[in-house]
Amino acid sequence: MNINLSEKPDNFNISIQGGMLEALGINMYSTLGKCIVEFVANSYDADACRIDISIPFETINQERQKVREAVKKEVEMGLKKTFTLLTLPLPENIEVVLRDDGHGMAPVEIEKKFLPFNRNRRLDETTHEETNTTSESKKRKVMGRKGLGKLAGFGAAELVIIRTKRENADFFTEFRLDYEDLKANDNISEASIIPTYHADPNLNTHWTEITLAKLKCDAVKYGESSFKTTLLSNFFGVRPEDFSMFLNDELISEKPPVYEYNYPETADHSNLAEHLIAIDGIGNIPFKYLVQFRQRGDHLAATKRGARIYCNNRLAGGPSLFNMPTGMHGFHNLSYMECIVQADEFDRMGVDLINTNRTQLKEDNEAVSIFLDEIGELMKAGVAGYSKFRDNIAEEEIKQSPTGAPIFKILDNMPSKTRTPAKSIIKKLAADHGTESDAFREIAPLVINSMNSGEVLIRLIELGTNPEDFSEIADTLKELADIEKNDALKLYRGRKNGIKALTNLKNKGKDLWNKKGIESELQALLKDAPWLIRPEFGQYACSDDDLEKVYSRIAIDLKIDEYAKDKSEQKKEELRKRPDLVFVAGPAHSALGGVVVVELKSPSIPLTDEHLQQLEHYVNRVEDWLTNELKVKAPPVKGYLIGKRGEAKSQATGVYNLRKREEKAGPETMWVVKDMEQLLDEAKQIHLEEIKALEKYLEEEDEA
Repeated sequence: MNINLSEKPDNFNISIQGGMLEALGINMYSTLGKCIVEFVANSYDADACRIDISIPFETINQERQKVREAVKKEVEMGLKKTFTLLTLPLPENIEVVLRDDGHGMAPVEIEKKFLPFNRNRRLDETTHEETNTTSESKKRKVMGRKGLGKLAGFGAAELVIIRTKRENADFFTEFRLDYEDLKANDNISEASIIPTYHADPNLNTHWTEITLAKLKCDAVKYGESSFKTTLLSNFFGVRPEDFSMFLNDELISEKPPVYEYNYPETADHSNLAEHLIAIDGIGNIPFKYLVQFRQRGDHLAATKRGARIYCNNRLAGGPSLFNMPTGMHGFHNLSYMECIVQADEFDRMGVDLINTNRTQLKEDNEAVSIFLDEIGELMKAGVAGYSKFRDNIAEEEIKQSPTGAPIFKILDNMPSKTRTPAKSIIKKLAADHGTESDAFREIAPLVINSMNSGEVLIRLIELGTNPEDFSEIADTLKELADIEKNDALKLYRGRKNGIKALTNLKNKGKDLWNKKGIESELQALLKDAPWLIRPEFGQYACSDDDLEKVYSRIAIDLKIDEYAKDKSEQKKEELRKRPDLVFVAGPAHSALGGVVVVELKSPSIPLTDEHLQQLEHYVNRVEDWLTNELKVKAPPVKGYLIGKRGEAKSQATGVYNLRKREEKAGPETMWVVKDMEQLLDEAKQIHLEEIKALEKYLEEEDEA
């Protein structure tokens, strides 16, 4: 480009280049669900009572698989780059169609209101103030503002076809937005969009229909369940009788989860608590909220925990924990916590306080910052209330628990000095994890073991002995209580070193995880401190030395861990199929029994059903080995598959199949899948809680 340094234009023109389509379309709306949310919001603002969405999920999955296989071959041949799949479209005849019964658009409205980029629909053309805040019927507060929703379609499709009709018009208008055609223009504002008009003599009808074609492979990778979840989580407070969403002719609805505690306790999902926040220079701003905690065992994924903030019934931010301190009392309860906030006033101030991608409010605004701090305080109050609630019901849950009831009966026959700390710890376990959790079932017997020669007592429980019949045994054992109690504390304190090592590994950051930088280091840690996998595992000597020899024999005969050294030609195929990081572990106490096969996969590769099959193969081989070598019925063998869990919405075949198998697994299933970071967090949480409980008891005893 030659520059004329003497040229002095009287005015400058701003052009909208093709890259804006990618910046405001593809990059902001990367999945079909997010795209559809924008169109649904438009339908709501158009006073529609119903929107019908048609998505051929099965056909999409089939065609995606075909495209994936074709691209994979071309990548292997060097004809395409690895990430080509992300942008490749499906055949044009595969369409997603949305049709609503809103007021529709006349041609002049399409040109003046719909097509302009970044048109603020709320702005009064005369006063230039945001006074157009209601729908055409004046019955609804509108959700839209920025004028970018029209570009949402390009996040999932290369072709958007719009058909729309106004009441009393004898025709409907059709026009096409083609991504490639628009992008080819040096200035998109100069692009010519040619409408066509079709006769429709029924003057009473009014509607808008949007068709998405040339669907992008990566944008349509999630299935029906994920799609419904996205729509439902993005709209709150919209009643089906006022505005209903249908997917493939079925009303989109959800069965609400079971919540065991609400904060405030007088509020519920249909009756949120009212709250005011005072902001200097603005005054009191009202909003509504509810903090809810799901029942034990119904964990929320990390991305779904915390507060979702809605403005005018549409998601404006979250879910987020808003920097709640990780060291706060009851922090582990956040894995069950959801918070709903209705803050309509923050979308009615005449100032745009919502980020364009609607994942968060603009935190650099002083009013928003004060508001979010208040939400954080309300969630902290909810956690405190829930912790107290759990503490209050813990003892009753223990008495009804198959695991806890016999333990409590044993403790009732012990001296107060032993009974008090043991009950305190067991109640804490029940309150924090639930009596049906693996943590409670595995740790509660260990508490007895630590407090009062528990291996004897655990065995008595297993044999069904009535605790009342062995009070004499308990009296004899009580002399060991003080010593064993302090030994237990030493044991847990000793585990701080393992916890510290875990923390250091986590702090190395995700970049190193993805580069496979800590695989061997992590394997070494889990072998040295197997109690990080299950609390009853220990690196200290087993009470049954023969059992240790059994574990070594298994490792030698099955050629795993350090014994997998044979690199001869005849072993190459076997080695190729074998899981890469495997070792065998067992409980520190023979009374707990069993053998565990641990398969550790790379933190950079999502776990799949094939990985689980490999683990099951190892479990079966160990069972056969134990039966054949020991000449007795094999003790329980359980497998632990540890690695990076695939995304919850992923439809990749291996990840999806693994997720379905986990959903169908029950208490008798002899394998467990653990996400790497989940494993680390649980280990830290469990052991640090027990250290605190024991230390607190000793401090109180010293004071007394």
